[in-house]
Amino acid sequence: MKTFPRALLGLIAACSFGTIPAPLLAAPARIVVDQQGVMRWKADRQEVRLFGANYCAFASGDYRLAKRVGADMKKLIDADMGHFARMGWDGLRLCSWGDWESSDGEGNLTEDVHTGLMDYLIFKAGERGISMLLSPIVTYGSSYADQIGNPDYKPAGFSSLYERAALGTNPKAIAAQTNYIGQVLNHVNPYTRTALKDDPAILFVEMINEPVHHPENLKQSVDYINALVDAVRGTGSEQITFHNYSQDFAIREALVKSNVQGIDFGWYPSGLVSGHTLKGNFLPAVDSYPALLDPALLHKARIVYEFDQADLNTGYLYPAMARTFRSVGAQFAAVFAYDMLDTAPYNLSWQTHFINLVHTPRKAVSAVIAGEAMRRLPRMASYGAYPASTKFGDFSVDYETDSSLLNAADAFMHAGDTAVAPRNAAGLERVVGFGSSPVVSYEGTGAYFLDKIRDGVWRLEVYPDALLVGDPFAQPQPGKVVSRLYFRPWQMGIALPDLGPGFSATPLTVPANAAASARRAQSGSVEVEPGVWLLSRSGPVDFATLPATVNRVGLREFHVNAQQTYPDLVQNLSPGEFVTGAPATIRVRLASQSKPERLNLYIRDAGTRDFGKPIALRHVRGYDYAAPVEAARLPEGQYEFIVVQGEGAQATAFPDQASGQPGRWPFEAREVWRFTVTGADKALELFNPRRDKAALTFARLSESDGASGFKLVPGENSNALALSLALPQLKAPQVAQQYAGSVFVGERIAARGAAAATASTLSVRLKAAGGKRKTLDVLLIEKDGSSWRASMRAGAQWSTRHIGLDALTFARSALTPTPYPGTWNYWRRGPAARGRGKIRPDNIERVELRVYRNAGEHAGDDARAVEIASVQLHYGKRRQ
Repeated sequence: MKTFPRALLGLIAACSFGTIPAPLLAAPARIVVDQQGVMRWKADRQEVRLFGANYCAFASGDYRLAKRVGADMKKLIDADMGHFARMGWDGLRLCSWGDWESSDGEGNLTEDVHTGLMDYLIFKAGERGISMLLSPIVTYGSSYADQIGNPDYKPAGFSSLYERAALGTNPKAIAAQTNYIGQVLNHVNPYTRTALKDDPAILFVEMINEPVHHPENLKQSVDYINALVDAVRGTGSEQITFHNYSQDFAIREALVKSNVQGIDFGWYPSGLVSGHTLKGNFLPAVDSYPALLDPALLHKARIVYEFDQADLNTGYLYPAMARTFRSVGAQFAAVFAYDMLDTAPYNLSWQTHFINLVHTPRKAVSAVIAGEAMRRLPRMASYGAYPASTKFGDFSVDYETDSSLLNAADAFMHAGDTAVAPRNAAGLERVVGFGSSPVVSYEGTGAYFLDKIRDGVWRLEVYPDALLVGDPFAQPQPGKVVSRLYFRPWQMGIALPDLGPGFSATPLTVPANAAASARRAQSGSVEVEPGVWLLSRSGPVDFATLPATVNRVGLREFHVNAQQTYPDLVQNLSPGEFVTGAPATIRVRLASQSKPERLNLYIRDAGTRDFGKPIALRHVRGYDYAAPVEAARLPEGQYEFIVVQGEGAQATAFPDQASGQPGRWPFEAREVWRFTVTGADKALELFNPRRDKAALTFARLSESDGASGFKLVPGENSNALALSLALPQLKAPQVAQQYAGSVFVGERIAARGAAAATASTLSVRLKAAGGKRKTLDVLLIEKDGSSWRASMRAGAQWSTRHIGLDALTFARSALTPTPYPGTWNYWRRGPAARGRGKIRPDNIERVELRVYRNAGEHAGDDARAVEIASVQLHYGKRRQ
């Protein structure tokens, strides 16, 4: 058994407060599948509806990385299960790498640290009333992420002996799998004293995660699935069995003919591992999942084993995905994967995934709302295509405000600011929020929960302010904090009729201020610090009359990281371009535990030494500050600016955190931020290869072949670069028919202000490479998914093509990055009604570049690639 070193970091420990009784809830009753493929509770025949996340702390890289930051694993599991309960989640997928770490070559279970922690997790999840999906065989190696490339890391489990594709065909591999499944299910959990096969909280068994399907051999595929099902049934287990469908939909017939009770599927509509935070509207990508409506499969139960908005931090996408899951009959859905509290400040475990209640509050609250959607929306209901699909039942999602909302008679929940009033404020039992609403006014950047205990008495839970100080989807590094927590007090206005305007607030758990005392609201507003508070309409409450738990959470329970001290940091939130004749507002965010006495903006002409007079940055909200600069002070040109916090010897200049300030020796600004002021009629460069290469996202043409067809090449002159775009060479027998990439330009368009709507012409500088002619399509994609195509031919020499925007045609565009799994969800079609109109230039947010195979309608093309030097948008009179 591998031993692990002491923690190397130990920088950010978790703090947990309060206790919970065991058990909080009785474990759920067993379930059955009816003839329509609907899972129902045996006790009352009600439909099963569960939502939660994958959780991996006990195995593989999650375990190793948690140990690396000094985590006490049992306390960590306690805290994270507290978060599951706090968010109202009642589902969990157990991610076990036991086929690599906790078994031998014949599939015999090894009782090791991973097995022990899995037992503890099952015990603690069951206490919280959380139902589980057990996935005993992962198939993928356990080296991710920290042991990749380490030749000394050699796990001994049976999956290490076979290629993934052989697991479904090699008799010895199948024997090892069936043996292992049986031993895992017969394993007796020492905490529950129950075999996993009999644990009432483990409802489902997905025997193998994302297997390599072999649909070309129907009998062998059916026999393999049945062998796995038999391994479960051979233990006496009555748990519902599931097999993967979405890895290759061609396995459909084998699933229909097999004995498995259910099918499971995954979904990543924003692709995976872009390496940076994506931008743009992804709602048009999640309207439907048509393969799940196949009539031949409707008798099978269906669950979502994993899904996520990878490389995104939105507050709008999770509820929309839950809507679609319900529309195809899913009854369980698990986000991949919940970030452990101790590693969340670094997003250390899974680079492309990032969700934690404390560190991604907007996203987490949207996942709370998604859980409610799974429970409240009917199965198989249709809500139309985007944008009609943004409203469904008591729910709504909004890309423009990056928000989602549940407005029900008993609950009001919002991820992001909303002006929508509750339907029935007097009848509310729960409020969950990030941002402000007519119910709660709050400047802090943490999530908050209000739970009614009884008439006139509520429990308030407020989380610390979370600020992202790095891109959480870039390559993670041990010790590189991407999410900071600040434990600031803020005024909170609460407009609940049940509490009234003069309620009292009594601290129950306030980790950053042990001396916090009771206080009374004035006009419905009270200052609160992160922690747990008891709110009462009528003053002090007899604690003996209060329940030990509220909505599966202990009365005083609170799980956060220990408070840390960080150096102050200023982040630039301003666009890179402003237009002449209008004020330019510089916006920044100051990450600091306290408000500054002075925060000043200094601007100078680019390339000069001296800055102008300081301009005071005014507090806007939370940690954000702004300073409008008069148009007269900024004629057309390029500018540099810094922000200085403090005065004199105590001053610090950002972005380089240099001591001092302009005008005082020996201050020097070694780093600056930059912006350009340009005329509203000047061309806007939408795409520049040197600037935009890292932000490009590309189509994936095959599930198994990630070949790319782009690279940077020398441009027209020695200082220029161009993007070469060609069809990738796929593995035979596949042949690419088209290839596309895109870049987000929404912020550049918005910076033009009112002038954005006056765009008239698109121009592209391009040439063919490896031939005399190559067709390039350029598509301008609007926020609502409407896409407008310009088709042009590149010649052997550099040339510029001009096309009027009124000549663009309504067309489909490629979703990039291509969603996983498969390539079925490849195209963005846009609202059909828009095809009868014209492009709206001020709504453009993405530019797509697409090339085709030299065949069919493009048979006249002979070049290998097209090279693009620039794409520009022109304003005013149409160019020729």
